This record gives sequence, structure tokens and C-alpha cells, in this order.
Amino acid sequence: MRIHQSCRSESTNVYRKYGTNMPSRRTVIGSLGVAALGGLGAWLWLTPATGYVQEKSIEARYREGNQLRSESVITVTLSNPPGSDSPQINWLHDDWQDRFESPSTPVVSESLYNELQQVYEEVRYVVGVCSPSWGEDEGTTGCYNASVGREDFNRVQVHDRVTASKTTNAGLSIHRVNGEWSFDET
Repeated sequence: MRIHQSCRSESTNVYRKYGTNMPSRRTVIGSLGVAALGGLGAWLWLTPATGYVQEKSIEARYREGNQLRSESVITVTLSNPPGSDSPQINWLHDDWQDRFESPSTPVVSESLYNELQQVYEEVRYVVGVCSPSWGEDEGTTGCYNASVGREDFNRVQVHDRVTASKTTNAGLSIHRVNGEWSFDET
């Protein structure tokens, strides 16, 4: 009994000395459970998924006076119904119409990249990927549109079958391009 009591008094002394209690076993185990679930959620979020490219766009920002304004340079989306025809050009800015060799399959050359950088304060290359793995329910497809680097933007085209993952900085990483998506799969 004395050993037990002396342990109690030592722990009381620790509390008095440092002003804190040791967390209970339940608190530690509960925290580990929450951390494990958070880690699983992050793993599922960042895990590569196979899907199709449903959109490509170039979004730009420029300064007008003291205000930062946004505009689209080009936006290309799925044909309707998906896969039935070439990708659709939803928007192509008049100032940039002659700068894309094939607007329905846009690629940003080095010279176009330099021109965009000179005209705009900020340029974002956006790719949208849809995947059955990202669907909220069984049998649904989830889509994610996010910024990519110019290299990934140039590697993929709308309708392509890709392996991609969401990144921790709200972007998208394209790992592989695997031909064209068969829209009979979705």
C-alpha cells in the first residue's frame, strides 16, 4: 500500500510542479483513433484514381487600376453526350483565338506561355478529372477540377483516360495517360 500511496503523492507533486495532469488512457486511445481516421481520409483523398478528363481551361488574372480581375482564355469540355464527338470549345477569348493550333485540344507552347506571362499577373492551368473512385455513393462518379502544371495540362486532353490524384495544395497531379476513356464504363 505504501508504494501505491507514494506513487499518488509523486503524481500529485508532478501536477503541482508542472500544473498539468497526464492524459488518461481513454484520451490517448481516443486521440489515436481520430488520428488513424484522419490519416485514412487523407490517404483516400491522395490515392491515385483512374478516370477521364472532362475539362481543360486556362484562367488568368490581370490588374485593372487597383482591382484584380479574372477571365478565361480558353475552356474545353466533354462532347454531349460524352465521347460522341470531339471535345467542345465552350470559350475561346478573342485575343487568343489564333494562338492555339487546335483549340479543341489546347496545348500551351513555350512562346504562348511567355506571352500569357507577359499579359497576365497570374495564369492557372486547370484540368477536371471525373472518376468512379471519387463518387460519394456506389455507382456514382465524382469530379474534381483543379490547377495543374503546364506540363500536365499539355499531356492530357478532354476524353483522355488518366490516373490522377488530388494534392494537398488543392491541386491535381496526373500520373498516367492511358488512351481515351470508354464512356460505356460510366
